[in-house]
Amino acid sequence: MADHLGAPRHDPPPPRGLLERARGHLVDVTPLRTDRDFRRLFLGRSVSDFGDEIVMVVVAFQVYDITRSTLAVGLLGLAELIPVFVFPIVGGAFADALERRRLTITTHAILAVLSLLMAWNASLDAPMLWPLYVFAFLSAGLATFNRPALDTWPARLLDKQLLPSANALEAGFGTLDSMMGPVAAGILLATVAPAGAFLFDALTFLVVIAMIVRMRPSPPSDEGSEVSWEAIKDGFRFLRGKKNLQSMFLADLNAMIFGFPIALFPAIAESIRPGQPGVLGLFYAAPAAGAFIATMVSGRAKHVRRQGRAILGATAVWGAAIVVFGLSHALWLSLLMLAVAGAGDMVSGIFRMSIIQTAVEDKIRGRLDGIAMAVWATGPAVGNIESGVIATLTTPTISVVSGGILTILGVGALRLFLPGFVRYDAQHPEP
Repeated sequence: MADHLGAPRHDPPPPRGLLERARGHLVDVTPLRTDRDFRRLFLGRSVSDFGDEIVMVVVAFQVYDITRSTLAVGLLGLAELIPVFVFPIVGGAFADALERRRLTITTHAILAVLSLLMAWNASLDAPMLWPLYVFAFLSAGLATFNRPALDTWPARLLDKQLLPSANALEAGFGTLDSMMGPVAAGILLATVAPAGAFLFDALTFLVVIAMIVRMRPSPPSDEGSEVSWEAIKDGFRFLRGKKNLQSMFLADLNAMIFGFPIALFPAIAESIRPGQPGVLGLFYAAPAAGAFIATMVSGRAKHVRRQGRAILGATAVWGAAIVVFGLSHALWLSLLMLAVAGAGDMVSGIFRMSIIQTAVEDKIRGRLDGIAMAVWATGPAVGNIESGVIATLTTPTISVVSGGILTILGVGALRLFLPGFVRYDAQHPEP
């Protein structure tokens, strides 16, 4: 159309409808549409994580079935403790020095063989106990050893603006695996027994290999990179003076050490609904449910520039939810607060991963991701000890509430003493 002077008239666009605006907040699947290799990596990881969740339940079930000892089941965690702390740091050096496709195929092939061996052990008339602990040690080690390569691979495939969306997708399906895997484990144990469940896990690793082998090779960015003790130390040296990366680690440790009361779930569940063990299962599931919902409405994550501020805000939400959880005597409110806490942790995790992927050079990114994994694995373990000690000296309620308050105070201290992290701009990332 033209006005009375003959100049074209540009009518304003019609207002966006409510449905269209809501759609903009849903999980962004653009990374899946953008890159074929990312689609294959995403599918392979989702299937593999599903198998991991199944096997976690199956191993615990078989240990208890053999020993009838809860202590024996608890020792599985001890068997996995050293691998989840040490192996990702070493794996980060391998991720930076080797071709990632070959590295990933090799580790998953070994994991498939381990699952086949466990299927053979489970098929014996009298399954042996010690292989289950060896399997727990090796599978935890290999899985965390390979994680730095997998976690940082999307940064080579996608534009940095899409990395928060990619992280939300991967985290969302990882959470879905955490919810659905144990259910599938129960079905497999009831239908095909532990041996069949281990065979199913081996099949998931073959799916990963089939996906990865079709991806383009991903050689190291620095041809001079090598796996050595010096290379590992270089990762720690890189952190010196990197205030934003240090702040990111401190924010997570603050939440996990002070506001991570999972060790107190059994006591709190019993106090709210005595004699109803099913409530404890709901306590464990609620944070995962909240995290999953957070990823499903993460569509705007790619537009968030102040990612440091978002991490601190999400950590404060976690702390506040934990405080209310500690004060609650109503089951519905306790579950709601755990879901809110899980959502806050997921938002924080999306942006923590995005900072590592964008603010760190590719030639050292694997080592930094390995260090991050070690930190993120250590925090919850220390947090369980802290909450248990405080609860023993006082009460579970005081332990939970004080931990949540300390988390919020820690966020305030980080904002006060590390203002650069608050101003961190995803468009101009600096470590």
